[in-house]
Amino acid sequence: MAEPVGEPRVERLISDLLPVVRGFSAGPCGTALGGSWAKGGADAQSDVDVYLFCDSVGPRAERDAMVVRAFGAGAEPHSWGADEPLDQCGTDFAVDGVRVECWIRGADGVERTIAACREARIERTLSVWAVMGFFNYVALADVRAMRILDDPGGRLAGWKSLVDPYPEALRQAVLRRFTAEAAFWPRNPHYLSAVERGDAIYTSAIVQQTVQSVIQAVFALNGEYFPGEKKLASALGALAVQPVDLTARIHAILFPGAAPDAAMLRRQQSALAALVDEIAALAG
Repeated sequence: MAEPVGEPRVERLISDLLPVVRGFSAGPCGTALGGSWAKGGADAQSDVDVYLFCDSVGPRAERDAMVVRAFGAGAEPHSWGADEPLDQCGTDFAVDGVRVECWIRGADGVERTIAACREARIERTLSVWAVMGFFNYVALADVRAMRILDDPGGRLAGWKSLVDPYPEALRQAVLRRFTAEAAFWPRNPHYLSAVERGDAIYTSAIVQQTVQSVIQAVFALNGEYFPGEKKLASALGALAVQPVDLTARIHAILFPGAAPDAAMLRRQQSALAALVDEIAALAG
């Protein structure tokens, strides 16, 4: 029977795969453990996330071949993204039944992102793998949480010193942007008329967008980086400053549990407006 996924097994796994991951780089590199194993929230379904920071990387076919040589064809490697010019790409594979995701980032790009965020320049990139788009400051959350494995010259440690604490200018910029975005829809006449028509497809997108803006604002209120879209209920529960029963109210707004007629959509709109009003009050 396979050994349960746990800290000792993950430590051994990291020791085995690090030489392969380092070999993906075509020059100097740094590595770190990220994701839930670095943050302390891993469970039996958690992947092992390894970050590779470098200036150049080998082609996808070569990286896949290196994984197969090290761990066999059963590792089923899959490399994605652009190798050149290097911004971000990756090589994912499996070892002893554990899924490994190696996220490869251009080191210079990480430094540019940190500089932009410290100057309160928010960037949002639409991407199929990030439901609401990828916000540049999520990279700062990853840097702060990551556990450094290899750091020649201390480059990664230097990044960590820049992202902790949360830059106040960035916090204010996120708060301004997303309290405004959250307030846009709840009493908008186009939304209200769609509610009366029972147009659930249109209103569902409005509700999701508004809830996500509320979530962004709540993290900024607390001086915490938005950590990404997974396991948000747990992350929200750890925040000190938030509307009462926030997570339960979000669940109730998103999943009203009734047929999407005008009466249900009115209740949903009213609950959404009340939540946005509370966020505005907390933000001052």
